[in-house]
Amino acid sequence: MNMRRVESLLVLMLALLPATLLGQNGSIRGRVADASGAPLARATISAEAAGLRATSDEQGRYEIRGVAAGTYTLRVRLLGYVPQSVKVTVGQSPVTQDFTLAAQAISLSPVDVVVGSRARHTAAEQLAVPVDVFTSEDIALQGTHETSQILQALAPSVNFPRQSVTDANDIARPFTLRGLSPDHTLVLVNGWRRHQMAVLNTFAYGMGAGSSGVDLNALPGGAIDRIEVLRDGASAQYGSDAIAGVVNVVLKEGGFSPFINADVGQYNSKGYPVDGTTGDLNGGWGIQLGRGSLAVFGEYLHRDKTNRAWPDSFLVDTKGVNDLIDPNTGQIIQKRNVLPQPNYHWGDGLEEDGMTFANFRMPLNPGGTSEVYAFGGYSHRTGTGNGFWRYFDSNKNWPQFYPQGFLPQFRPDVADYSGVAGFRANVSGWSLDIGGSLGPCLVTACAPGPDRILGTADDPRIPNKLSFFAGRLKRTEGIFAVNLAKPVSLGLSAPVNVALGAAYRRESFKIEAGEPASWINGNHLAQDSAGADGIWGTADDDSLPAPAGSSVFPGFAPTDASDHGRTNVGAYLDLESQLTKQFLANVAGRFEHYSDFGQRLTGKVALRYQPAQRFALRAAASTGFRAPGLAQSFFSHTTTNVIGGQFIQVGNFPVDNRASRIFGAKPLKEETSVNLSAGFALTPRDNVTFTVDYFRITIDNRILLGATFGDSVSQAILADSGFSNIGAVQFFTNGLDTRTNGVDVTGDVHVPAGRGMLDLNAAVNYTKNRITRVDPLPQILQGKPTDLTSILDLVTKVGIEEERPDWRGTLTAQYTVGRVHGLGRLSYYGGFASAQPSFTDRETYGGKTLIDAEVGYHFSDVNLAIGARNLFDVYPDKPKAEFNNNDNTFPWAAASPFGYNGRYLYARAEVRLIQ
Repeated sequence: MNMRRVESLLVLMLALLPATLLGQNGSIRGRVADASGAPLARATISAEAAGLRATSDEQGRYEIRGVAAGTYTLRVRLLGYVPQSVKVTVGQSPVTQDFTLAAQAISLSPVDVVVGSRARHTAAEQLAVPVDVFTSEDIALQGTHETSQILQALAPSVNFPRQSVTDANDIARPFTLRGLSPDHTLVLVNGWRRHQMAVLNTFAYGMGAGSSGVDLNALPGGAIDRIEVLRDGASAQYGSDAIAGVVNVVLKEGGFSPFINADVGQYNSKGYPVDGTTGDLNGGWGIQLGRGSLAVFGEYLHRDKTNRAWPDSFLVDTKGVNDLIDPNTGQIIQKRNVLPQPNYHWGDGLEEDGMTFANFRMPLNPGGTSEVYAFGGYSHRTGTGNGFWRYFDSNKNWPQFYPQGFLPQFRPDVADYSGVAGFRANVSGWSLDIGGSLGPCLVTACAPGPDRILGTADDPRIPNKLSFFAGRLKRTEGIFAVNLAKPVSLGLSAPVNVALGAAYRRESFKIEAGEPASWINGNHLAQDSAGADGIWGTADDDSLPAPAGSSVFPGFAPTDASDHGRTNVGAYLDLESQLTKQFLANVAGRFEHYSDFGQRLTGKVALRYQPAQRFALRAAASTGFRAPGLAQSFFSHTTTNVIGGQFIQVGNFPVDNRASRIFGAKPLKEETSVNLSAGFALTPRDNVTFTVDYFRITIDNRILLGATFGDSVSQAILADSGFSNIGAVQFFTNGLDTRTNGVDVTGDVHVPAGRGMLDLNAAVNYTKNRITRVDPLPQILQGKPTDLTSILDLVTKVGIEEERPDWRGTLTAQYTVGRVHGLGRLSYYGGFASAQPSFTDRETYGGKTLIDAEVGYHFSDVNLAIGARNLFDVYPDKPKAEFNNNDNTFPWAAASPFGYNGRYLYARAEVRLIQ
């Protein structure tokens, strides 16, 4: 691990300390009690503009220290009680502010909520749709650094599988919501649409091949104030893509003391050496600028690789000698050659991240009725991924460089930029928000390791190389939007909140070709066909041609290179009103026009009925759509895959490519969806909340990568059609409809226990995907002896219906007594299934339960904690079929929803530098 960089960042952040000592700041203290005067513990008290908060102890006391002089809104929140807000003015002397809270039924989340409604709501229980809200305190207790992994731990409806041997997806991993693809979830930051990654998931375990998602891990964890998860279709409210739901990340803001968070950990798993050492350093500082503020954040992460591969019994030296290995345990019984084992890599790759972010607000008048704002950041991630071992006698190895064979490596470089700027004001009673955003994402591909011969007589100007620039992907999204909202009296029992707006969006997707050596085909033989070099191998091996381009990831060729863009114009109207004391109604409609796919009108209606103080019913129905992504329309690349146990060059081509058209590719059209949901919220006691929500999502003309046409019949068709450089073709298709049914259940209990407080939270998600329609077998294959039966192969069908667990659940217990806290979490992942190309080896894997634990101590300005994820070192089941475990070298299920790294031990510290 590069500790010098960690130390440099630490020194830089500590250098901020002297500046913070130049001013003397005050504090806010007080007591929180109920209507009877009894103390209330675990209430959250926050000075919002300062970005500071405290939690009341068992006597109800609290203190917020390091508050800069000024006037703040002080807000107190506690599950089961009505939130309160007061204005306080802070100087150099301590300020005392007590609170008396009134009990409130149906209390789900005592924080302001942005998603789910265009009207202002102070808590999730006021909405007609289910919204989960996770605060920065919840985030800090997860013992992990990746925002997507944090979200998976908190919300069972979120899936974030860890992948290996999946090209750039080894380090650029999207998440999924409610069993759908990553591009079915809309991600917002401070209410603004976040751009997607440039990476396309051509290899995708548990997430739907052929989709692109948002990289949440590009956001520094220390910058996040809360995460809101809307578990309902919302295309009519927020635009296309919001079929599965919406995730809104709300950033910290205002003036606050500098803080530093440091984490270090490593995997300590039975049967494997200690590995995956991870260090994370992040921090922030909220700088008061007159009436406004600038909050800045930074993070650096370094993670060493993990490897869970078993030794390879087929690894032979040049004399044909291999090791003797126990197939049941993966242990080497007798070492008989000098080659290191394991030769494969199966686990997380090396990763290094650097992230910065800033959040700026400046009121333009003393009343704060108008302001300018801006936020954005930059992240840079590098890492490594690996392919399959190239044996020394393979046509994919050049023995003059690697006499014993080699493991090719893929090294993606991901740069992500984002920026938003806008103006807010109250104009004649209307809340106006006007602004724009820009978000480019660039992925550069580098592929060390040769698998072809260069520099020979027919291409003398191309030297032999060991590393390649394989090309670059770039996706850019720019938005200009205007939003208006105003409560309007229409003679009903309550005003109608009228929200309307319009947006213009420009998207582009570009593929840059790699250097010629990364993609060129010189038509060379892999080894001297005359055998004069004395290399061991059969005549067939010696006569095989070398594949084109760099190993594991051939470069993007000039024929792949393209630059495409499109525009989208959308407008919406959203109406919401409390029709009666018990009845809330919301109606929304949206019109969108794409320059390349025409127009679409979507709508939504949501209702909330509360017949009793402690019981509320809610239901919603909506339509949605998603236009084909530019990457889905224009991505082109030839890659290496294992089909039928053999390395095959697979052409992932657009639908208008001649190879695709041979197998029946059709122009892509938009997906359409219908989303239905219904549920209830129950608070039988002030400290107990229970919710149940059912959902049903139907998607017609769903877009995914279709079958890999690479069996012997398809290969013959390709060869006869003049495609000598590929052995298979794959393309996008609208060739299926799907139906998703599911249930979400949550429960919260907050009780005194001994001298402390115990918080219990349970969440369960059941999601089942079914394919309801699929296009038939392409005309050219009908009547031929092919294993395929439709436009989808077994891998795709299993991937949609079975590769994600149907059942997910968590049970979390947090106990706080004085300055000590303890946390335990039980996470259940249900069974799933997986399959491999050109085989019917569909295998099922059983459900597993993981235990996480943490204990910590809170000093006045420092929090220390130690913990473990997967405390009892649980692994997924092992694949039994040799084609699913790569001949016993990949011993754990590739699609495991919780990975296969085992137990992770960590320590973390949170330090606030008092001003």
